[in-house]
Amino acid sequence: MPVTTRSRRNKLSIQQTTQHALSPRKEKPSSTTITRVDRQDHPRIIPQPPGLRFNLQPAKFGLIQERICDSLYALVVQAILWNQTRGDMARPVLFQLLSAYPSPDELSAAPLPELINMLQPIGLHRIRATRLIALAEAWLAAPPCKERRYRRLHYPNHGCGADVKPGEVLGPDDEREGWEIAHLPGMGAYALDSYRIFYRDRLRGVEGLNGIEPEWKRVIPTDKELKPYLKWRREQACC
Repeated sequence: MPVTTRSRRNKLSIQQTTQHALSPRKEKPSSTTITRVDRQDHPRIIPQPPGLRFNLQPAKFGLIQERICDSLYALVVQAILWNQTRGDMARPVLFQLLSAYPSPDELSAAPLPELINMLQPIGLHRIRATRLIALAEAWLAAPPCKERRYRRLHYPNHGCGADVKPGEVLGPDDEREGWEIAHLPGMGAYALDSYRIFYRDRLRGVEGLNGIEPEWKRVIPTDKELKPYLKWRREQACC
């Protein structure tokens, strides 16, 4: 009787081992970063807004910056509108504003009540309207260019910019750290990260040049959208 019991146990063990060997292995989920395309706040297709002076570009990942990357003016305005606002709410306001005021010159002359009314759907409309007009005026006084940089205290790391005086202009040969749009009102870490990722190399005339590390590779963002975007972009660069 004891021998029979051991024999049955051995047969059962063999059957279980065989079934385990024949069963298909479960594949590990891919570590590839999922794009934002086709989500509610990142639609795949956005119609070209009437009155927009530049063409929207395809967005392989799904960020609004990919679509407006041909216009530095649009990028800095977008950064102000996206502050504390969901993209799906701010996007139509952005296109309405860029169509009504397609340049810093026209934005600087915008009637404040009219701009406040336009921005009302996304909140903080008085603050944003005042800041946007101030941004346009600062742009006209000193248009962003590769010959002038300005400090942004504690960006990108704590202590950065401490050796530069407020309002001091850094020339091309000055090795101290500064940024070409840091003098514009409303340019915080998110705006500067976005500018560096999507436009800085173009402004400096080094985009695509051999031997020069792309600016986006040096950015370490904290924004919940820019972080996965750069992770995805690094994955694409490795393919």
